[in-house]
Amino acid sequence: MLATEAFALAGNPLAFPEQLEASRNRLTISNYGEGLRTWQPKKIYYFSDTTHFDFFKGNGPEYPTSDISPSRKVPYSKVAAEAWGSYKRQNDFTDTQLKEFTEMPVRFIFGKSLVGGTATSDVFEGITPAPIAYVRARGYELPAAGVTLELGGPWAFYRSFWRANNIEHLGNLYAPEAQVTPGETLWVPLIIRNDTDTPRQVSLHSTLPAGWTQQPNATSFTVAARDAYSVQLTIASAAASQKGAWQNLSWEAESDGTNIGTVNLRVSVTASFLPQ
Repeated sequence: MLATEAFALAGNPLAFPEQLEASRNRLTISNYGEGLRTWQPKKIYYFSDTTHFDFFKGNGPEYPTSDISPSRKVPYSKVAAEAWGSYKRQNDFTDTQLKEFTEMPVRFIFGKSLVGGTATSDVFEGITPAPIAYVRARGYELPAAGVTLELGGPWAFYRSFWRANNIEHLGNLYAPEAQVTPGETLWVPLIIRNDTDTPRQVSLHSTLPAGWTQQPNATSFTVAARDAYSVQLTIASAAASQKGAWQNLSWEAESDGTNIGTVNLRVSVTASFLPQ
């Protein structure tokens, strides 16, 4: 998020005017201004160390770690392994795991480019020393008119964030997912939006794995005109759920006999998991 916001703001002369102002009293504590010039970044990429490593293949440039370092005359994987060896308190890899980890290719996720090229082009393709003009991000946009159902919470935030920064393709990397321990509960936020001029009655139907339950179990909601209704669901997984398995949960909403949206959530059933 911070990198994306920095990309959007760096070329804007109104974002940090104190950095552009000519330096005043630069040798005293009363100094103001740094006399800098704006610079519009040209490309942005992301990197992830998630276990979903293979999901990102083909979504950005990839570089083999078997290439030889010109200065060290050894593969980059060996340089990386030596670096990891310095993290005595954090390196809990076995020799086999460290070898696998450091020999994986370096895989980037393409964000956007203001100088052309494709998602999998080399990161420096189209890059020249010359500056380019400031490019404004799209910014937040109001939801489309109508009645809709969507997954809320952080999922809703990131959908808006990606769209505002012209990187909405990141939402296609993989479907929304969560984790839960057998017999424990899972929080699922849903948002019903009514961007029409009249109140609407909405029916919500859930499809859960066998033995799973949800609270509240209400299925009908009245959403005021130009308003949104937040449905906070607590899903209890079955105590007999198989650990290590994936389960699919879904919710479908209707209004006036018309389907207004379906939300799907993949849930990993695991013995232990991080807080949601």
